[in-house]
Amino acid sequence: MKKIILAALSTMFIASSAFAVSIGISGTALYYDASGTETTKSSNEKNDKSEDGVVPIPSLFIETEAGGNIIGLDFVPGTAKAADFDNARTDTDTDDASDSAGNNKGDVNFKNHVTLYLEKPLDTAINGSFIKFGVSRVTIETDETVATGSTYGDENVTGLMIGFGTKRDLANGAFMKVEGQVSRYQGATFDGSADSDSVKNKIELDDFTTAGLKISVGKSF
Repeated sequence: MKKIILAALSTMFIASSAFAVSIGISGTALYYDASGTETTKSSNEKNDKSEDGVVPIPSLFIETEAGGNIIGLDFVPGTAKAADFDNARTDTDTDDASDSAGNNKGDVNFKNHVTLYLEKPLDTAINGSFIKFGVSRVTIETDETVATGSTYGDENVTGLMIGFGTKRDLANGAFMKVEGQVSRYQGATFDGSADSDSVKNKIELDDFTTAGLKISVGKSF
């Protein structure tokens, strides 16, 4: 996936010498709906958890025209906070040396989120309308403080996106786009660090869905 994105980006920069390239910024009000299961250490107790909410996501994009369509890359600079958690637990792992009672707090972040997309113009009653397809790659990063002292690694996941929007030309080669998008991402498994008994927690993230309202402003060169 990374090689495909790098190849597409290289092709776009090469093409920029012969074709117009547009760059711009976007802001998305992103709704997420995710669920998962935590398996606690040696007790193997399973705890299900679901979470939903709305978060703002900024991004940058670069795109070019190819065969009447638009091919582009959208990327979120740095890390964007997607969710957080704060829950109290009781120690159920009484057969090991670690105490898991206390408050578990943390953030779930989207890191290095990149989307390769294709926009195809549509002939509808709405001027400038288009349909959009994309494939995304993102690192899900956890930043936690848990009662057991466990830490979790990061995982890369892939998602597919479809959207519908409109584009309006502005003065001096500028333009604005408004679109709605729905994405579906694959799940992942996060293994916690092992404690003194060489046992560890495990979190299994289910496949999850996001939906967003996105506003973009760009300029063609």
